Amino acid sequence: KGITSQQAVTEVNKIVKAKRAGHTGTLDPFATGVLPICFNNATKIIPYMKNDFKKYEALIHLGISTDTLDNTGKVLKESDPGIFNKNVIIDAFSKYKGTIKQIPPMFSAIKKDGVRLYKLARKGIEVQRAPREVTINEIELLEFESPFIRFKVECSRGTYIRVLAEDISNDLGCGGHLTELRRIESDGFNIDKALTIEDIKDGH
Repeated sequence: KGITSQQAVTEVNKIVKAKRAGHTGTLDPFATGVLPICFNNATKIIPYMKNDFKKYEALIHLGISTDTLDNTGKVLKESDPGIFNKNVIIDAFSKYKGTIKQIPPMFSAIKKDGVRLYKLARKGIEVQRAPREVTINEIELLEFESPFIRFKVECSRGTYIRVLAEDISNDLGCGGHLTELRRIESDGFNIDKALTIEDIKDGH
């Protein structure tokens, strides 16, 4: 947590000392979890890993909307989440199962006319973004204790869990943001088999 995916690659490669190193899919700095890293000739397989699904555990904080859609942003609006039961949340989830369209957030690394969106967003500029098709294979409620919803999702590459969290929160009528995100599986690699950067430094 707290570093970019590229910084994680750099840290690991200081230990491994490979000629080339790269990761197979960006994690936001506030997120934790699995980041597959390839070295030397293995970096050639990265472009072919685009169709694999990823699994996440996430936590939504209802009632507080932010400009980044996560807990790193500026609070835009606060409201009382009100009272509802788990079935209402499960019904809201069901709308997002299958192939859906998402509008990428302004705070993202996508480029518009050669400029990354987050750079425009920091200047207060908002531009039109084309919706993108993504696939949600599974979305499961793990725990609900207002104002927090913990859930698990299996989705295609390119899915913004921040956007999913905001859309669900808006459907529930109170807004919200993503306050925790943990990738538990990526490109067939599971968190149970993962090593921390500290593990690698210790020679594991």
